[in-house]
Amino acid sequence: MVYLALAIVIAGCVPLEQENLEVSPITNDTDLQIPINIIDDGDLITFESDSTTIGRVLADADLDIYAGDDVEPPLDSLVYSGITINIKRSRPILIDVDGHTISFRTYREKVADILMEAGIVLVGRDYSEPSLSSITKGNIEVVRVFDEYRIEYEPVPFDKQWIGLPDLEIDRTRVHQSGKSGVLARRLRVRHVNGVPLQDKLVDEWLHTEPTPRIMGYGMKIPIRNIETPDGNVEYWRAISMLATSYSPSRAGTPVTAPWYGKTRTGKVLKKGMVAIDPRYIPLGSTMYIPGYGFAVAEDTGSGIRGLMVDLGYEDHNYRSWRSYVTVYLRMPVPPLDHIVWILP
Repeated sequence: MVYLALAIVIAGCVPLEQENLEVSPITNDTDLQIPINIIDDGDLITFESDSTTIGRVLADADLDIYAGDDVEPPLDSLVYSGITINIKRSRPILIDVDGHTISFRTYREKVADILMEAGIVLVGRDYSEPSLSSITKGNIEVVRVFDEYRIEYEPVPFDKQWIGLPDLEIDRTRVHQSGKSGVLARRLRVRHVNGVPLQDKLVDEWLHTEPTPRIMGYGMKIPIRNIETPDGNVEYWRAISMLATSYSPSRAGTPVTAPWYGKTRTGKVLKKGMVAIDPRYIPLGSTMYIPGYGFAVAEDTGSGIRGLMVDLGYEDHNYRSWRSYVTVYLRMPVPPLDHIVWILP
């Protein structure tokens, strides 16, 4: 009886009829929608998503992201409630560089930043259009510039110099020193723009090799000589080959009414025995002997008498025409050395 009563007591602890209880499912936190702000190129979009990364959120929002778009925070960043996602949209741009046209997308506006993002480097004298500091939304051209240098050589002619040689007879010459040409060096720059060479430009020049002058010696020794002529023995110190012409008062080109008609440069009345010379080579007053003409004195000059020419004077009644080369003998005495033209043309 005791055992039976204990069993009844224990059994009485459990209700005879159990109540029907409903069990709610466990909630998963990953299915929680959180608010997100998206600023797409200045336009605000409010969106809710249960995705955990920025990239997935933008995919849920059906927003396409292009190469060159700037997304902050980055696409692999985790999201949190109230996060703001900024999208700077890129635009298509063409870059002409190295003979090619590159299609590129970028959200940047400064030319330098665009080229840096595209991995294009400007070196040396390279430049861009527009310039690196410019703001642009258009296309960009990169101009490659490099300079090529070369050196050219040009001969420099040597000078001809003269020195007097006391041991050499007058009107004779001798090479005292041979001449040698020098060398002039020029450095030229050829600028290449996008592979096209432009006009050469002289950068600098210098005398690479000095020329050696040619030194000629002229004779200063004056031997006194004699010549037998139909007019007797003539003592002379110089003999010169000259072109002889002739004139008279009426043939000199001077108007009859001119006060100097028929007169010489020295003021004398023209007659046979007076000649016109070029005073640069034969001084006025020089005495000479001219075969076929006779003794003469340099008394006149003329605009047509240049160099080694002698115009033989006559009066009108005894005029004789001349046009030939003759040897003119300059008679003694020898003039002062500083009055002598040692080198004749």
